[in-house]
Amino acid sequence: MENRLLSIFLTLILTSVTSTYAQTVEETDEDSEQSLIQPQIERVEFDESLIDSEDFEIGLYTGMLSIEDFGVNSVSGLKFAYHINESYFVQLAVGESRAGMTSFEVLSGGAPLLSDDERDLKFYQINLGYNLFPGEAFVSQSTTLNSAFYLVFGLGSTDFAGDDRHTVNYGFGYRLLFKDAFSVNADLKNHVFDMDIFGEKVETNNIEYSLALSWYF
Repeated sequence: MENRLLSIFLTLILTSVTSTYAQTVEETDEDSEQSLIQPQIERVEFDESLIDSEDFEIGLYTGMLSIEDFGVNSVSGLKFAYHINESYFVQLAVGESRAGMTSFEVLSGGAPLLSDDERDLKFYQINLGYNLFPGEAFVSQSTTLNSAFYLVFGLGSTDFAGDDRHTVNYGFGYRLLFKDAFSVNADLKNHVFDMDIFGEKVETNNIEYSLALSWYF
């Protein structure tokens, strides 16, 4: 009799445990199915600026030019470029500045080393540019601007202190493209040329910082 009661008791326990386990498994499956449901996120359409298909660019720029031994002076000029493809472009640049007084002239109080006309600096360059890091700049939730960090290297001539000086220039810049046809460029370049104003020919480094507004056509 006791064995029979024990058997009935164990059967009831096993039935209860089995029912609880099945219910737990069913709830777990439902949670898993719910977790697999992907949230419905609406795609935001961006107004993306692109360079016009003609790939020609013309721009005006202004900035500062540090002429070695002659201080930091304003510089302005014109740039014209042809974008060969998404990576490379060829650029022509002309610019002008005016040198200040050297520290020697200021401290000595003697006759100036250069005449007024010789202090005018003009340069002409042809450069090859490479878009190293093209990307996008997000202005708002619905507007993004194409951008690029680029490198430039080129050759040219600098007319300064009564002589034409062979010049190597190199640097980098950052471009933001607005409304397909306009861009703003920030550039930093080094103009390297020889000078012999103090009696000995030395290689000078002349750093230019500039901002340009360009139009594509």
